[in-house]
Amino acid sequence: MKSNAYGKYKIILTYINILLTFTYSHALAHKKSQILQVYSECQSINMLTNTIIFTDRVILKYKNIDLYADKILISHTEDTHHLSMIEAHGNPVTLNQTQKMGNTIFAQSSIIHYNTSDDTITLIGNAYIKQSGNSIQSDKIIYSVKNKQIKAISNQGNKVITILSEKSI
Repeated sequence: MKSNAYGKYKIILTYINILLTFTYSHALAHKKSQILQVYSECQSINMLTNTIIFTDRVILKYKNIDLYADKILISHTEDTHHLSMIEAHGNPVTLNQTQKMGNTIFAQSSIIHYNTSDDTITLIGNAYIKQSGNSIQSDKIIYSVKNKQIKAISNQGNKVITILSEKSI
């Protein structure tokens, strides 16, 4: 009889341990939410479109990305209040991304569109991206941060210009 009661308590303790582990890991996932810092001279909010507009010497810091622009629009989804899109405009907009290994990616273009749901950055208009001595210049560059892939596209008659340093070949 004692061993049967001990077995029941052992099962209950195992379930409690699993529940506590799940709750703790779920709480950690929420703690990993990113902080968005924006510095600007002017800010306006459009509550109908869930968009915040920052203008005049804007600096945005999000995750490991710093954006410098004349104007930045930030949108979030109404139902979840999660950041969904960052769009920066400037002459040019510049982006710096510090990667885990200490490498830095520098990019600039007329417009930078950052889709946070799929972690994709699109550079539009005089797009340029550089990392470790390698660079790509084009009319449009799509950079998948998560997959670490770059796709460069040029308009009619223009070329994609790629420069590779010898140490990366």
